Amino acid sequence: MYDRTFGTDWEETELTRQAAIDRAFALGVAAGCGSERPEELDRILEAFPGAYERSMIELAYDEGRTKALEAPIEEPEAVWEELVDGVGTPRTPPLPAALPGALSELTLTRSPRTGPPSALDLPRFLRK
Repeated sequence: MYDRTFGTDWEETELTRQAAIDRAFALGVAAGCGSERPEELDRILEAFPGAYERSMIELAYDEGRTKALEAPIEEPEAVWEELVDGVGTPRTPPLPAALPGALSELTLTRSPRTGPPSALDLPRFLRK
């Protein structure tokens, strides 16, 4: 399943973080279906030396494996089709469910708050 969708002929330099997360999720789904590929997961992890990226990849793998094991379908191919589309993109985002609530709310794309920070506001008793 994984080999058919992604292939294993890729270079470390061409792998983006999102592609690595998608691959890790798919590897987790494949592992949950009984087709583990630990050497491929290790190769993906080695492409990212930073602890943050590695932890995100591991979380995506765990989430894919968990979703595959929880699927009510017994047939591995059907589980794969339910969780991963034909081009290898997870049908549901692999990380939001794996992250604690506080972390999933953090984002760099959110616009900054307008107005002064609350620490710079005058206390209520000094305002008229």
